[in-house]
Amino acid sequence: RRAVPSEAATARVEWAADGSLRLVAQRRLSASAPVRLDFGPRTNAELLVARGEVLAANPHDAVGFHIEASTLAQGSLREREQLLQSRLGLALEAELRLHPSGTLDPITLEALAVLSAPPSHLAALARSQVFAPLPPVLELAALATLRHVCLVRLGRYGSSLDEDEEAALALEQQQRRREEQEDQQEGQQEEEGAEACGAQCGAPAAARQAGRAAGRVAA
Repeated sequence: RRAVPSEAATARVEWAADGSLRLVAQRRLSASAPVRLDFGPRTNAELLVARGEVLAANPHDAVGFHIEASTLAQGSLREREQLLQSRLGLALEAELRLHPSGTLDPITLEALAVLSAPPSHLAALARSQVFAPLPPVLELAALATLRHVCLVRLGRYGSSLDEDEEAALALEQQQRRREEQEDQQEGQQEEEGAEACGAQCGAPAAARQAGRAAGRVAA
């Protein structure tokens, strides 16, 4: 059993008369056929929390963010809220998503345009078709807002991803050197112990040999 990208459902859920829940396959399954569970269009972060696993190539993976209402022009706040609800069915501070590839889905781009459009452009935006190509001024405003959000989010971290990777590599090398030093110290201690044992064990043997030699001379 493993997580798989969302695909067409091949099973249905049924409640039995005794209150139990049954998962009924809608196609024939052989005895050795694998049974996979589709956890829905979840990001890797959601899968990690819910299931403790992630997908190497998850088409639904994304980073969630939202625009705080306090950062928007207060004079047009109500109008923006109504536009988001009527055009996209979103609340004012709804979560938007940015995919790892950097691409923006139509909903996120449209929402950013509504949230960042100059007040003088809101009426024209309300009359336009949903997901229609945005005028350059609105697209630039949306991308500028997204850039600001990314800078704010990344600014919470004291170092960049490259710096974190370099620090992790340096820590790994330091740990490896420490283990090598410990191995060398253990080997040296074993050698010293063997030498000490040899010296202690060799002295009585030499004394016995000398005693036997003296006895033969006396005889």
